[in-house]
Amino acid sequence: MARFIKGIHGSYQGKVGSVVGSSWRGIDYVRSLPKRSSKTASEGQMAQRIKFGMTTSFLKSIKDVLMLGYSDSKQKGKTGYNVAFQHFIKNAILGTYPNYTIDYAAVQIASGSLATLMGLDVLESFPKVLNVNWDPIGNRFNAFDDDQVFVVLYDPADNLFFAYEGMTRIDATMEITLPDSYTGKTIVGWIFNIHRDGLITSSSQYLGEFILS
Repeated sequence: MARFIKGIHGSYQGKVGSVVGSSWRGIDYVRSLPKRSSKTASEGQMAQRIKFGMTTSFLKSIKDVLMLGYSDSKQKGKTGYNVAFQHFIKNAILGTYPNYTIDYAAVQIASGSLATLMGLDVLESFPKVLNVNWDPIGNRFNAFDDDQVFVVLYDPADNLFFAYEGMTRIDATMEITLPDSYTGKTIVGWIFNIHRDGLITSSSQYLGEFILS
């Protein structure tokens, strides 16, 4: 890869002959076109491709949530989405090639220095109504009464996510009503806290897997 020094015609992007012009973080560069390989991918390569695809499919719909959830624990040069992606592909995929499944309990959608919720409990109080309850225990260091509570629910059958907020640590409960069409469906959930400044979060906690009545 070579850096491109702009001339009187400026830089360019896209394929020109056997090279490609592009830009990354304000730096223009050119690189050779990759050579096509005639070799058959190994089982290890195929396995990695499947894991990569599973991770992308799962996380892409909540990219903004992940950017928030990892806002105070980003590694240098990496976004919250990148950190979540690496954690997922290393920890949240079970099984052997080619039969992989997701370990929802190992999925992490937030990581930070705020205290997690104590006494966390979830129950379906009425058909398709989930009540998330916790102990309203705070302190002046990392568990503030006005910490926002953020819940993410996931529908595995349709690969859909739902986000809920509006309650605080001191409220001790959140009621979530799902559509009538979710009768009999399986729902998975996670919860985390957000500081009033919007920049500090807790690590996420797994709520469990529920079959709605």
